[in-house]
This record gives sequence, structure tokens and C-alpha cells, in this order.
Amino acid sequence: MRDRFSDWSLYHKLVLAFVAALGVGIVIRAILVIDTAFEVTYQRDVNASAETVWSWVSGDTNRDKWQAELMDLVELTGPSTEPGATRLVFWKRGLRRWQAVERTRDIIPGRVLSLYQSSDQDTRWVSISLQVIDTCTTTVTIEEIIEPSEYLKRFWFFNQRPLHNQRMAASLDALERWTSREDTSCSG
Repeated sequence: MRDRFSDWSLYHKLVLAFVAALGVGIVIRAILVIDTAFEVTYQRDVNASAETVWSWVSGDTNRDKWQAELMDLVELTGPSTEPGATRLVFWKRGLRRWQAVERTRDIIPGRVLSLYQSSDQDTRWVSISLQVIDTCTTTVTIEEIIEPSEYLKRFWFFNQRPLHNQRMAASLDALERWTSREDTSCSG
């Protein structure tokens, strides 16, 4: 009996090796994202006092003005500044709309606000922290851990990263505009 594999040219052997490597890579990726979440971090220096930035970050009436894709907040059991308080959050991205239940996990007044958001589409752990640089400069850091509810969205999450980057860039741009408008002592 003849060995048919030895009759293959180098090109055919390379194609077979490539397909096998691709298959193994897909299987490994599929196993890794079965139960996983993705961390996304954004940071920006805002030209406003920490007190002004905190009022915009923690206030339920202001969040829909600066946070991109957030349409409205409805208090269920209390405002964002109370640990354990819940809100109904309405989102819109393009023509898609969804809602999430948000709960305040932890809070250090004036410094850190930690939230948990749960919807049909994903679960998010959000932490917004402020660091005072000087009287008119505050560093805002937003860390999100996102766990898509659908397996395919976890598998292809790297395609969604540009959307999250655009959303956060727009959010921090708007936060900077609103806080600089309110904190006139720091503009100049």
C-alpha cells in the first residue's frame, strides 16, 4: 500500500498544518470564553475640582447628561449615593434599546462609586474613582468588567472593544464639558 501523504506537495502539507492550527486555536478560544468577563479601563484628567466632578459622577440627575448611551435613570429604592440602592437604567445604542437593574455596591463619598448592572444582554461591574491632582484637576478612572450573557458575544468580544472605547471617550468628553461649565473657578 502506498503512503498517500508523502505524495502531497509542500503546499498541501502547509495548508493542512494551517487548518489544523486554526482548528486547535478555535477550540482553545472556545474553551477559554465559556465563563469569562472582560475588563475595560478608561482614565482622563478633567479640568474641574473633585467636588464638582463627584456631583456629576454620583448624581442620578446628571448621569444621563454625560454618560454616553444612557437614556434615563429611575430610582427604585434610592439614589446612587446609598449602598444597596437600586435603579432602573435605560440604554440606547443606535436603534437598539435595553434596560438594566443597577445596584450601588460600595461608595467612598467623594472618591469611589462602585455599581453592579444586570440586563438580558450582559452583566457589568462598574467602578468610578476620582483622584485629586490639584484644586482644578481631577483624574477620573472608570473600570468596567463586562460579562456578555450570550456565548457568541463573549467569543467575539474583541470586535466590541472599539464600541466601548468610543462610548467611554464620548462619556469622558461630555463629563469634562459639563464640569468645566459648572466649575467656572477652574476654567481659564
